Amino acid sequence: MGLNMLQKFTPGYKLNGRFEILKMQGKGSLGDTVYIGRHPDLEKEVIIRVLPPEMNSGTDTVQRFIQAVKLTAALKHQNILPAYDAGDENGILFFVSASETGLYLSDYIKMKARLDQDEAVKITMAIADALEYAWDEKKILHRNVCPSNILIAAGVHPMLADFGLAKSFEAGKDDLTVMGYTIGNPQYMSPEQARGERELSYHADMYCLGLVFYEMLAGVPAFQCKSHVEMMEAQMEKAPKPMTNYNSNVTPDCLLVINKMIEKDQKNRYGTWAELIKDLKALLAARPIAASAVKKLVVSKDPVSRTGGGKAYNAYGSRRVKESNLLSGIIITVAVVLSIIVAVVVFLKYFNK
Repeated sequence: MGLNMLQKFTPGYKLNGRFEILKMQGKGSLGDTVYIGRHPDLEKEVIIRVLPPEMNSGTDTVQRFIQAVKLTAALKHQNILPAYDAGDENGILFFVSASETGLYLSDYIKMKARLDQDEAVKITMAIADALEYAWDEKKILHRNVCPSNILIAAGVHPMLADFGLAKSFEAGKDDLTVMGYTIGNPQYMSPEQARGERELSYHADMYCLGLVFYEMLAGVPAFQCKSHVEMMEAQMEKAPKPMTNYNSNVTPDCLLVINKMIEKDQKNRYGTWAELIKDLKALLAARPIAASAVKKLVVSKDPVSRTGGGKAYNAYGSRRVKESNLLSGIIITVAVVLSIIVAVVVFLKYFNK
């Protein structure tokens, strides 16, 4: 019955006799179908997300979908796309949220190639404010912060959308994450998510937002790998390419902020969203940032932070590491040459005897 019902979701059809479908828009992060529809009371366009019928079998995916509806409906913030309603149409679950005119950040970046620093900072600050609100008010973790889930509405107004993978860490909430099952988009996933850790915090969303910040300025994702496994390994162990490979106009302080957001060890990221937002405001005002004074996270003028494994991870790349390797190479070469000279001298003395 579900499949037959889904075939009826064509322009003009009304879900539960209320929400009229205007056109199909695409696919969401959970494999759901996204439609543009019309709200009967507000007389305005809305986004309708419909879960595929084959996924409506009491699985964890369905539970996450229902949870996402409840979580998003509880959030009221200027930088979060609001939810309106949810329901069940003969076995087909659907979710109705606001529709705004604009471009998703993924398309916005493609259109502009890359963003200038101030614009990227403003977008990052708006989404950070939304994520801070979600965490402080409801202990909600988005778990899927990426360019395709950030709408740039009219007037360059950023709005966080698609809480399809969201989870509340409030006491008493059911844990819908299956042990050993990694949830999220590998290209925008924190190291702790990639490891399959269950006890996550807002630091996971902060890391993902740092990847988005990097991409806005570089014009390309921080990590580009051939497979999901390689991508997750990169999130856990590798550094992104130096920003200077793509954009030489980013200030050292801005790079330091990105570097701190994408630290592999979450303890080395910003302690709170408020601390991050304060530094972002400082960047816009061209004031010194607080992060530059945290000596434990910066071991040189060019920030190179380390995890317990002693590896460097930063938005600057590995220039210092390369310099160190070059110096070591020179020292070894000189030592070898001196050894050869000494050996020749000893041989000649012995031969002349």
